[in-house]
Amino acid sequence: MTAARLVASVVAATMALAFWWALTEPLPFAPAVLYAVPALILFIAGITAGRVGALAAPIALVFSLLLGSIIATPLHQALNPSSRPVSTLGRIPIDPAALLVPLLVSTAIGGAGGVLGERMLPTRREWPGR
Repeated sequence: MTAARLVASVVAATMALAFWWALTEPLPFAPAVLYAVPALILFIAGITAGRVGALAAPIALVFSLLLGSIIATPLHQALNPSSRPVSTLGRIPIDPAALLVPLLVSTAIGGAGGVLGERMLPTRREWPGR
């Protein structure tokens, strides 16, 4: 059951974050809004994943940056043909060395969501009627 919750959480959060990054990249947003929505998505990913929320959130963040850059680059080039491929999403650089702090933050957010999710969502052995 934990593996299914982890996979579902990573897939859902990756898709949500990727489209958030891709669609908001060319638009001017206040930093509070730009980062509050992804933090909420990562927190919900932690809730969904339960006790492995601290693992689900950073995995979803990495995959979303990859997928978001793949989606955002054609959008930028359609609007401005001379633009280069997207190398940052929401001021988060798509560079392995620079991702350490965002990964640590996402681990903390996902872990906090996981603690809450483990209390809110029952595991298979805790289901009523078993």
